[in-house]
Amino acid sequence: MKTLSGKILWLGFALALLSGCGPRLAKGSASLELTPPDSLKAKFSLEINDSLEGSHTLSAVLFAVPYKRYRMEFSGPMGIGVASVLWQDAKWTLVLPQQKSFAVGSGFLVGGYAGIPLLDIHQIAGLFWGEVLPFGSTVDSLRDSLDGKILYGKNRLGIPFEAFRNKDGRIVKIVQAHETLEFSNYAEFDSVEAPEWTRVFRNGKNVLSIKIKRVNTDVRWGDEIWRVPVPESYQKMGF
Repeated sequence: MKTLSGKILWLGFALALLSGCGPRLAKGSASLELTPPDSLKAKFSLEINDSLEGSHTLSAVLFAVPYKRYRMEFSGPMGIGVASVLWQDAKWTLVLPQQKSFAVGSGFLVGGYAGIPLLDIHQIAGLFWGEVLPFGSTVDSLRDSLDGKILYGKNRLGIPFEAFRNKDGRIVKIVQAHETLEFSNYAEFDSVEAPEWTRVFRNGKNVLSIKIKRVNTDVRWGDEIWRVPVPESYQKMGF
């Protein structure tokens, strides 16, 4: 039987492969500056493929006020809660109810403890309003191809990437070092256009697939959404 702790470790690893999402997306025949919605709620699923843990799927819900605050709830089979993540005021809390443990940190990179690599919270959330290019990146040049255009650029860390834009103006693939991201089935979700599927490959192996199921924009919630209580009995995970 696969352990929930193993799932969480691999969830952190797989999401870390997505580090660096950005504020520009080619839509239609032109490149447009994306304006994120004021608020957003999304339902999605993640299929994680791990040589140790095998293949397993998590369901998830995202609550977002873009670039200001996020909350993610992950659940496993039978709707059992696996993890809660809250990010606001440049600080984050992660609670693992099955392990009765939690972690806290600051900055937009979540993780970096107990074997869980860092992940960019803005990058994960940005997928749901159509942001796919690396955050803070620069595009140095363009080249025509049979299927559209190839964008050559560098992310905010100076790492080169290639982004493939099809003839409809949509980014369908990003290649960076040993990692490839593929975006497919662009569709309208409420008032945003986003790829229904995001697949992450490392060294040619599909290690993570994210499927957007539903997006609602300009939604409102009570203040309790932005509180993730940590029971006193939970153990704090440190660096």
